[in-house]
Amino acid sequence: MATRLVCRSTCRSRLVAYLPSLQAAVHHMRAFSSYDERRQNTRHMEEPPEADSKTVWPDAILGPFGPTDKRFPLPGLVGARHQLVAPKQQELPFAKGLSDILSKELPQDRQAKVIVQAAANAQQMSEAEEDDVLLDDLSPSTLDTLEYVAQDCPELIRKDFMDLFPGFDVSRGRFTVITISQKTDNDMSAWSVDMELEREELLEQFVTAAQEICSFLQEAGFWADFIDPCSGRPFLGPYTNSTMFETDERYRHFGFTIDDLGCCKVISHHIWGTHAYVGCLFTNAAYNHPIIQELTEPRTYDEEECDQED
Repeated sequence: MATRLVCRSTCRSRLVAYLPSLQAAVHHMRAFSSYDERRQNTRHMEEPPEADSKTVWPDAILGPFGPTDKRFPLPGLVGARHQLVAPKQQELPFAKGLSDILSKELPQDRQAKVIVQAAANAQQMSEAEEDDVLLDDLSPSTLDTLEYVAQDCPELIRKDFMDLFPGFDVSRGRFTVITISQKTDNDMSAWSVDMELEREELLEQFVTAAQEICSFLQEAGFWADFIDPCSGRPFLGPYTNSTMFETDERYRHFGFTIDDLGCCKVISHHIWGTHAYVGCLFTNAAYNHPIIQELTEPRTYDEEECDQED
C-alpha cells in the first residue's frame, strides 16, 4: 500500500514538509545523495584569453609567421626590462599622527547596532507568527506522522550556540536549524510505561535517521550535526558542557511552546500539542539548498520498501 507525501513551503526563510514516517525522510535524502557527485563530475572549460590582453599568442594557423608580441622585438622573444615592468601606482599620502576617532567604533555606534538588531529580531518574530498562521493551512493528513522544518537560525541567538558547537564557527556563514517532530500515540507530559517505551523507540529511530541525514549533508560538502536527546549534547562534535534538551527555551524561536507544569517542563507542538517527540539538527547548508528542498518534491512511497531499507 502506497502513502502520499504531503509537503508545502512558505515564502519566507522556512521550509515545511509533512511525511508519513521518519523512514520516508531518510529515503528521500538517500535518493538525492548523489547530487554533489554529479556536480563534482561536471567539467569546466578554460576561458580563452581576453581580447584586450597585451600578450599576442601564437597563431594556430600562421605559426611563426603570425603577429609577434611588440614587447619582445629581439630574436628569441627577448625584450627590454622596462617594457615588462608595470608602472608604479602613486601612493596616497598618509596623514601621520591622525587620531583614530574617525575609524574607531564609538559607544553610540554600538548602541545603534543593538537597536537595529533588536528591530530585525522583532521583524523575524513577526514573520514567524505570520508563518505560524500559514502553517494552519498546511495541516498534515491522517497518514502523516512527521513534520520536517528547515529554517535560518535567528541572528540574535546564534551566540547561544557557540558553546554548544565548539568545533564549528556558527557566527559566520549559513546556520540552518532542522527540527523533526514525530507524532506520538501517548501524551509526553504524563509518564507511563507505554509512554516510556514509545519514547525509547522514537529515540532510536531519530538517532539512526539523524546520522544518515548528517552523513548525506557531509558527503555533499557541508557541516552537519544533531543533538542527542539523551545527553542534550552534539552527537558528532567534540564534547562540551553546554546542553540543549527538548525543553530548552531556544526551541521557542523555532515555533514550539515550552509549557511549565510546575513539577516539570514539556515541549508542545503547534498541531499535535504534547503528543510529539522533537529532535533537532544543525547544518551550514542553506534551508533552500536542493539537497534540503528535495523533501518538498512529491513522491510515492511503499511502506514495505521503507521497512526493508531499515
